[in-house]
Amino acid sequence: MNDLRIINIEKKYNSRLPKNDSAFTLQPIGLTIKEGEFFSLLGPSGCGKTTLLKLVAGLIRADGGEIRMDDFDLTAVPPEDRRFAMVFQKSLLFPHMTVEENVAFGLKMQKVSKKMRLDQARNMLEHVGLQGFGFRHPDELSGGQQQRVALARALVAHPRLLLMDEPFSALDPSLREDMRELLRQIQKEFRVTVLFVTHDREEAFYLSDRIGVMSEGELLQVGTAQNLRDHPDTTKVAAFLGLKNLIEGTVTNGYFSSKLEEFEIPVPHLIEEGSCFLILRPEAIQLMPEGVIPGADAMHIRGEIQQLIFNHGFYIGKLKTANHQLECSFSSQQAKNMAAGQMVDLMISLNDIHIVKK
Repeated sequence: MNDLRIINIEKKYNSRLPKNDSAFTLQPIGLTIKEGEFFSLLGPSGCGKTTLLKLVAGLIRADGGEIRMDDFDLTAVPPEDRRFAMVFQKSLLFPHMTVEENVAFGLKMQKVSKKMRLDQARNMLEHVGLQGFGFRHPDELSGGQQQRVALARALVAHPRLLLMDEPFSALDPSLREDMRELLRQIQKEFRVTVLFVTHDREEAFYLSDRIGVMSEGELLQVGTAQNLRDHPDTTKVAAFLGLKNLIEGTVTNGYFSSKLEEFEIPVPHLIEEGSCFLILRPEAIQLMPEGVIPGADAMHIRGEIQQLIFNHGFYIGKLKTANHQLECSFSSQQAKNMAAGQMVDLMISLNDIHIVKK
């Protein structure tokens, strides 16, 4: 199997300023990306995700660790000999070449005959929706079309690994959606292994088989989109994934008690005692039907609606309880009967709560 294995890879950038300890360090990272998998590195700017991508590509030298694929050590192998392809934020097309010449360039470097490489370039252009564009030059294309050409150029040489560094961040929203759909379709069709860098949660969730969340040079957690959102390991992961209902408290004798003494609920005994945070996903907080009394397996929440915000077909409700500000999720039908200042009763199943250590 051509799995990519990143084994304790690390990188430190030394600051040129005296007595400055703020130089960035990529902590040792261990990660396996399976053959044919779409894997995203997700994190804020400056967290180290592009540094890790460049280490895998061989564009910068690691200070420790190994990069292996198909059990071969690629750590010291030059970038051009790794049989990886890369797509950047900018398409970086050769302006003096036609579109099909740009796509065929990598094959030309591999000494593929002119007829064969142009045939393959035209075929790949068809796959990315640019049939008939081969004789144009890059400056005759839109930004989205240029990125399609860059994607075709990367794929035409059948790379063992496709590396992508925020390739759609410069496009407007509608083009970004089109390119995500195209990339998802082509990746499944060609079964190419992808390592994708992004700071966009929605993009990572839409495209990825698995996601690695990074912060300050560390790989914090790896999992599917659903696993990360349902079971974040830390409040840092939860906050970056957009989960704002983080309630500080303590677990003692099988019960969670919030710091401000508003919530007290039983928790599984396998949860370690001590300081912690209760995480409530907005979509797990349900409007309580009239006349229903929550059982022992649910937590009751009562609060005042402060704001309703429309978002992608549903409403985000800002709720003020006795001591906390919470976010809830309501359907359009539910929100029709609500208004700011209204008191509502909500409930959440104890199976949907999640507790992490402080």
